[in-house]
Amino acid sequence: MELRDYQIKLTDDIVRKLAKRKVIAQLATGGGKTVCFSSITKRYIDKHEKSVLILVHRKELLQQTRRSLHNAFNLDCQIIIAGMKTIPYNRIYVGMVETVKRRIDQLHNIGMIIIDEAHIANFNLIHDHFPDSYFIGFTATPLAAAKDKPLKNYYNDIVCGVDISHLIDIGSLCANETYAAKDAVNRKDLSIKAGEFDNSLMGLEFSQPHHVNNVVTIYKQKAEGTKAIVFNVNIEHSLKVTDAFVQAGYNCRHFDGETDTNERTEVLSWFENTPGAILCNVGIATTGFDEPTIETVIVNRSTMSMPLWLQMTGRGSRPTEFKKTFTIIDMGGNAITHGDWCDKHNWEYLFWNPPKKGEGVAPTKDCPKCMRVVHAKVRKCPECGHDFPLPKPKVEEELSEFILVTKNTNVLEIISDTKHYKEYYAYHLIAKDFAMQLKYTTKELNQEKFIFTLRLLEDKHREWCHLVGKMYNQWHKDFTKKIFIEQLQKHFKKWQPL
Repeated sequence: MELRDYQIKLTDDIVRKLAKRKVIAQLATGGGKTVCFSSITKRYIDKHEKSVLILVHRKELLQQTRRSLHNAFNLDCQIIIAGMKTIPYNRIYVGMVETVKRRIDQLHNIGMIIIDEAHIANFNLIHDHFPDSYFIGFTATPLAAAKDKPLKNYYNDIVCGVDISHLIDIGSLCANETYAAKDAVNRKDLSIKAGEFDNSLMGLEFSQPHHVNNVVTIYKQKAEGTKAIVFNVNIEHSLKVTDAFVQAGYNCRHFDGETDTNERTEVLSWFENTPGAILCNVGIATTGFDEPTIETVIVNRSTMSMPLWLQMTGRGSRPTEFKKTFTIIDMGGNAITHGDWCDKHNWEYLFWNPPKKGEGVAPTKDCPKCMRVVHAKVRKCPECGHDFPLPKPKVEEELSEFILVTKNTNVLEIISDTKHYKEYYAYHLIAKDFAMQLKYTTKELNQEKFIFTLRLLEDKHREWCHLVGKMYNQWHKDFTKKIFIEQLQKHFKKWQPL
């Protein structure tokens, strides 16, 4: 099988970086992660005597991976499933992490482990079993599901593939139109538990009759007649939404993790072959669910997780002969929080600097007339033609006062007063003073004020370097930013730099 140019570059970059033994490979959904790691598997077993272990997180992906290995590179694999007492020897094994873990002692001579959807936390427990093996973790979103266990704790480097916009341009993915529902649940009213919205309380809020009916109404307005998948909060909520669609005359069904295998197979077959079908589900069609005929994705919940938001919305992005665009309907304020599905993300930066408390506000806004989500810089809605008002010029009275204060920061005097202290004490003291002054001159710290103030501080630290005979280089610049953030977070407890 011939790989595309961007896939060849990605696999070559991964192989080069394997000198560091553990590498994350980022590639957007639809970019062909399975084909890429199948190619790497082929390259490895052709050159080495050891075996390759491929880990996936859903049963459906076992056969999907087996088919990819065989069809693309004529490779045979041994699938590890529950109930196996012995595992026949093979050069390639494919299994789910819990199933493999129970039979870990039977696996020998493993030289490489490839993990699909590596951001999922349960894969982390496999690392200790193969300390001398190569690890490649594939994911579209290299942000760990558990924020206290960032991926950089388990992998030594990252390789990033092409972004979504490139895949849209070459026809590998569909372009999207995103709508943020009016009168939706206010995510500020939801309780947070262990870094995510409390599922039970969120389910109660989203199950309120007016919110349930709102989903049906917006589908009718924006996507009627299209095949849709709906991501709901929990089973009870999903059943109510399913009933609302049925009562409105739509062909809608529900399935979840407790649906038995035979019914699940029948429901998925129905969904694939029924035009205009609506499938309600609870968290089981986020990753590894590949149904290209989906035309509309309704995210009928809120989430604190950018990866989850992107995984859900990406379910409609597969192109077909008849589908060139798809629709996203956001019922939970996710697009404004995490950005639109097609937005660019600096994944390398996010890998090395994972967010601790949320991912920041994305540069998007929604049209008050038609609910279309657009970039913050757009002045006219592409759908209804609504003209967004120009932003009013900010009168930065707080910063004006701040500038007057900082002008009085006498670096030479500070150096003289601290000459008996350690060399960089004055450097720290200047940053500390800036943070204190900002506390008293501004009510709320935002990114704009932070960047503005950081530039003023850099000027003072550049002056300090000149006076003490040092060059203000990149190290000093990074150090200035680091200590300034530390000082600011003492005064602005909820603030995080973007």
